[in-house]
Amino acid sequence: METLLTVRELRKTYRRGGGVFSQGTGGARFTAVDNVSFSINRGETFAVVGESGCGKTTLARMLLRLIEPDGGEILFEGRNLLTLRGEALRSQRRQTQMVFQDPFASLNPRMRVSEIVAEPLAIHEPGLSETERLARTTAILGRVGLNEDAMRRYPHEFSGGQRQRIGIARALILQPKLIVADEPVSALDVSVGAQVLLLLQEL
Repeated sequence: METLLTVRELRKTYRRGGGVFSQGTGGARFTAVDNVSFSINRGETFAVVGESGCGKTTLARMLLRLIEPDGGEILFEGRNLLTLRGEALRSQRRQTQMVFQDPFASLNPRMRVSEIVAEPLAIHEPGLSETERLARTTAILGRVGLNEDAMRRYPHEFSGGQRQRIGIARALILQPKLIVADEPVSALDVSVGAQVLLLLQEL
């Protein structure tokens, strides 16, 4: 199978705060991600499993350059993402999208659902007409089980499971080659979480 993503010896450390609750650690560093390596083939579902606080979210965010690693390599289709800057990095980001862990915090409460889902199109495909953008938005919301009525509403009008569906639609609208899902059901109850996982599997 063709390799889509290769991660080699990825590392990230953080400096602890030196406040009253730091118990004298005063600026000591702790390791969040320590020499992680793996490969993902095109079309493959790959899971990283670990206890809370072990660095899974840090790893996920580094894959999309939302956090800069301290060392290592991230190769996407053979291209080292850590060397990309400016327009090259912006262009690459349409190929890798993320579904965030918290559906309540990851959606802008001041934007309607149509604006939230279509925002990646406005950034990466600014030449689209309003009609084309609306058609793409309507179609992708339909794929995640939301009708046209949802487009006029705001995030606070939806349940947690529905909000996560909106986040999934936003990630899918650019038809990326890689989707990174950061514990997408951890903030949902079991039954709703199961529905979201089934949806991701179907998509």
